[in-house]
Amino acid sequence: MSESTRPWYARWWAIALLLAAVLGATGWMTVRALGLRSIAVDAEPMALPSEGFDYGWWNDALGRWVRAGGVDYEAVLRDETDLRRFVATLAAAGPRSAPARFPTEPEQLAYYINAYNALTLFGVVENWPIESVQDVRGWLDPRAGFGFFYGLRFPLDGEEMNLYELENGIIRGYLDARIHAAINCASKSCPALAPYAFEATTLDEQLDSVTRAFCSNPPHVVIDGETAEIRLSAIFDWYKADFEEHARRLGRPATIEDFIAAFADPATAEALERARKAEFDVVFQPYDWALNQL
Repeated sequence: MSESTRPWYARWWAIALLLAAVLGATGWMTVRALGLRSIAVDAEPMALPSEGFDYGWWNDALGRWVRAGGVDYEAVLRDETDLRRFVATLAAAGPRSAPARFPTEPEQLAYYINAYNALTLFGVVENWPIESVQDVRGWLDPRAGFGFFYGLRFPLDGEEMNLYELENGIIRGYLDARIHAAINCASKSCPALAPYAFEATTLDEQLDSVTRAFCSNPPHVVIDGETAEIRLSAIFDWYKADFEEHARRLGRPATIEDFIAAFADPATAEALERARKAEFDVVFQPYDWALNQL
């Protein structure tokens, strides 16, 4: 049969198959180029209580791993098997897949904060050794950190998601700017990883505690009289709207400085007030993405 007499549908099927092959190859190349990949846990979940969620192992592990100044990643690696089991437990049950276990907002938010921190550590372990989360990348890097925060997809709460989706699509939806002091991105400029699990019954006090530390200590907040600068973590700039709205809900002017003043220790709050009256410049500091290891 000549080309001119071949049925039209035969020609279209050939074209369709060619397009499918091109698109498939293009999709595969895009995935590889961007470093997009699903992370397999390969572990059995820990036993869950009949109600709620058990953070006992996670709390004990953080107590072993976290010190002033950073994280002992060698200790994390020694506990990798159990970390995988904890991540598998987070994958098996959460507010969406098992809502009866998480009937209140504090229970939900505590779960998501713990999940973010656990998945971040798991992401580091999966790519070890690295000197920065920005070392995790594909052939192309649309923006710094893309490979780690966008490219890695973790099993969580019955589905898959990346850390960017977890933070911006879920955690920030609880409209509490204190979460920015609670979630840790495994980098030196991050607020310190808390050495304990977040629990629903104490969540408000825990969030206040980590936020006070974030707002009271260098390098996150520095009042420099010599340069007449208020030097702040870039986090305050990236999530400016969150901090302003939280300050407004506290009955304060909707500014970053007023959020900081609400949580800073007295000495820092007083220094900040003097600096504002003196019209110091507000400067957001470069972010140090080096791994927060001891």
